[in-house]
Amino acid sequence: MTFRSSVVELYGAAFPAWIFPALVGLALTLVLREAFILTGLSRNLPLPAVFYSSIAVLAGIGIYVLWIGGLR
Repeated sequence: MTFRSSVVELYGAAFPAWIFPALVGLALTLVLREAFILTGLSRNLPLPAVFYSSIAVLAGIGIYVLWIGGLR
């Protein structure tokens, strides 16, 4: 079982590995929000800020775990 490093080197600079999955999770949440608005599902959410924040966090954590190979 191999795990990836928690630091990513990009053009000589070291970044924490969670930054990239967090950005992807945020982008997926924005796409999901637009889809909910277009379909009208956003009107039925009691706390939309909590819902979208939790989706972003869960997506980021899920992508991070898959990226480092934690589910093997």
